[in-house]
Amino acid sequence: MELAAGQVAVVTGAARGIGAALAEALVARGLRVAIADTDAAALQQVADALGAQVIAVPTDVADLDQVRALAARTLEVFGRIDLVINNAGISAGGPSWEIDPVAWNRLWAVNVGGVVNGVHVFTPHLIAAGHGHLVNIASLSGLTVGLFGAPYAASKAAIVSISESLRGELELLAPGVGVTVICPGPVDTQMFRGLAQLADPSADAPPEVLPAEIKEKLAPMMAVIAEMAEQTLPPARAAEIILDAVESGTLYATTHPDMARAARDRTEAMLESFGTPR
Repeated sequence: MELAAGQVAVVTGAARGIGAALAEALVARGLRVAIADTDAAALQQVADALGAQVIAVPTDVADLDQVRALAARTLEVFGRIDLVINNAGISAGGPSWEIDPVAWNRLWAVNVGGVVNGVHVFTPHLIAAGHGHLVNIASLSGLTVGLFGAPYAASKAAIVSISESLRGELELLAPGVGVTVICPGPVDTQMFRGLAQLADPSADAPPEVLPAEIKEKLAPMMAVIAEMAEQTLPPARAAEIILDAVESGTLYATTHPDMARAARDRTEAMLESFGTPR
């Protein structure tokens, strides 16, 4: 899909990080943007900084009625919808058996339910218009093994599968509407900075996050996180990669192609376990 002035985009999770950077990049290309987030104050600050081309619509993407209201408000103000970026997401970590099911369920409701709600609400508008594009933000974590982050990794794997199915369905029934799933590596966001802090030897991690008695066992994983922290991209660069993927119409895209090799390694290990002939 070619991005052009006058088009309208909806970006969720846009109060900061990649979402805010996407809004800025879209405005720079002449698009009008409806931004959504649960943090109403921060969201309004982003809208104020970007000007009249942007409206802030506080939204909990886990709530279907609120997503419907986001669509209605966008159409009321801008009159059309061309691009939808389902970016909102949260994380939860720790040993899988120790993570409170309430945290699991809330993460699933936001990360997966938010995408499901976005697809359910916005896809019919794009189909009716005969054109448009949906972007779902997953993660390289959804393609690899997510130690101590099972809820997050599982949710991102689900987003990849949803996007693949959606792309195939639209190719058959509404070929004017495209789908891209983005699998970012480390981007300099609030979420990743919290993770990177655990791997910083100069930082005192809270005991409830990283108990001292298991620190030695986690040392190899912390080393990997520290290495990832050295390869973080600015959100603005991630936003450009995402918009380039939209314009090229690719299904899959990542911010870190070298790190994506881990997905190949995982697949090869699975095939070997299955006894699949080469």
